[in-house]
Amino acid sequence: MALKVGDAAPDFTLNSSTGETQGEFKLADYRGKNVVILFYALDFTPV
Repeated sequence: MALKVGDAAPDFTLNSSTGETQGEFKLADYRGKNVVILFYALDFTPV
Protein backbone atom coordinates (compact mmCIF):
# COMPACT_ATOMS: atom_id res chain seq x y z
CA MET A 1 0.00 0.00 0.00
CA ALA A 2 1.52 3.32 -1.03
CA LEU A 3 0.86 6.38 1.12
CA LYS A 4 1.09 9.97 -0.02
CA VAL A 5 2.05 12.98 2.05
CA GLY A 6 -0.99 13.93 4.10
CA ASP A 7 -2.58 10.46 4.03
CA ALA A 8 -3.64 8.98 7.34
CA ALA A 9 -1.44 6.09 8.45
CA PRO A 10 -3.16 2.71 8.55
CA ASP A 11 -3.84 1.44 12.05
CA PHE A 12 -1.34 -1.06 13.45
CA THR A 13 -0.30 -2.59 16.76
CA LEU A 14 3.24 -2.96 18.13
CA ASN A 15 4.50 -4.93 21.10
CA SER A 16 6.68 -3.19 23.67
CA SER A 17 10.37 -3.73 22.97
CA THR A 18 11.82 -2.47 26.26
CA GLY A 19 10.33 -4.75 28.86
CA GLU A 20 9.61 -1.67 30.99
CA THR A 21 6.05 -1.49 29.68
CA GLN A 22 4.01 -4.61 29.25
CA GLY A 23 1.51 -4.92 26.45
CA GLU A 24 0.81 -3.47 23.08
CA PHE A 25 0.71 0.00 21.58
CA LYS A 26 -2.02 0.76 19.04
CA LEU A 27 -1.74 3.73 16.71
CA ALA A 28 -5.50 4.30 17.07
CA ASP A 29 -4.97 4.98 20.80
CA TYR A 30 -3.05 8.14 19.85
CA ARG A 31 -5.58 9.53 17.35
CA GLY A 32 -5.57 13.34 17.42
CA LYS A 33 -2.04 13.49 18.87
CA ASN A 34 1.28 13.96 17.12
CA VAL A 35 3.12 10.65 16.76
CA VAL A 36 6.68 10.04 15.56
CA ILE A 37 7.52 6.51 14.47
CA LEU A 38 11.22 5.70 14.22
CA PHE A 39 12.52 2.52 12.63
CA TYR A 40 16.16 1.61 13.19
CA ALA A 41 18.35 -1.45 13.09
CA LEU A 42 19.34 -2.82 16.48
CA ASP A 43 23.04 -3.18 17.22
CA PHE A 44 22.77 -6.95 17.40
CA THR A 45 20.86 -7.27 14.12
CA PRO A 46 22.87 -9.21 11.51
CA VAL A 47 23.75 -7.26 8.37
